[in-house]
Amino acid sequence: MKIILAYLPSFLLLFSSCCFSQDDKKPIKKKSKFQTGIYLGSYFSNKHTSSLYDGYGYDLEGKKNNFPNSFMYRKIVLELGGVSGQTDYVAQALGVSPGEWEFDQTDMPMNVKYNPNFMVGINFSYAISKKDALLLDINASKLTLSGNFTIVITAPPIGPQPPGYQNIQAFAITGSEQRLLFHAGCRRIVGEDEIFNFFVEGGASLNMTKYLRNHAAINSLPIDLGTFYSQPYYPTYRAKYLNGIGMGAFAGLGLNIAANSNWSIQLLYSPSYEKINIGELPKLTLHHSAGMRTFYTL
Repeated sequence: MKIILAYLPSFLLLFSSCCFSQDDKKPIKKKSKFQTGIYLGSYFSNKHTSSLYDGYGYDLEGKKNNFPNSFMYRKIVLELGGVSGQTDYVAQALGVSPGEWEFDQTDMPMNVKYNPNFMVGINFSYAISKKDALLLDINASKLTLSGNFTIVITAPPIGPQPPGYQNIQAFAITGSEQRLLFHAGCRRIVGEDEIFNFFVEGGASLNMTKYLRNHAAINSLPIDLGTFYSQPYYPTYRAKYLNGIGMGAFAGLGLNIAANSNWSIQLLYSPSYEKINIGELPKLTLHHSAGMRTFYTL
């Protein structure tokens, strides 16, 4: 026992020296080149395809209807307006006697446009150098549209009115659609700072768009304009004009913030020039998005 106690301090010193020596020689784990993250932002669509929701509607050949054949006229006047002795539901909604209102082509919606919409997505990145990376963004947005149309009340006004007075009332028309957006390209960091740097990016874009609904309302009277497209003789139109895949190009610029060795945050503005392939005569148009993108190094 005395021999063990005598050599114990030397043994412990040798053991600890071996342990630390092994730790010093342990290989350093290489940092992964793959990153993934999420995107949260706003999406601003070009108004070109908003004409799909302006109340005129399209015929079976994909051509916009004239006013007598428009969805609005057929719904408001022919179906709900008391034609041929039917109940005048429009007059009831307006609070006037049957027939004391007018709806003509000047009352059709003229300002239907996309609202700023929320967009979410997932991001993937692969570093090919310290400053350059390949990227893939997959973003989704449910777009809404809004505008208004008018109806003229022809009931005699109470009390004196100025010459040419018309009792014109405005009502809302709305629409919605879904878009799935794919961006694939390259990104480059500009600058040498360890935390804050600008970046630029660009590449090809692909979008998948789907019409959802088109509604109007006269006070409490709902008007579903999408019922025409649900008719059995519209299947070819639905497949060809209410759903589509389009392509184009995108760019981006923003601020890259290295929060730590694993996380980075990017404030991004990204315009895209692409075709939204729904409705009549789709064409390349400019769209915009802005938001925040995060990356985590796997």
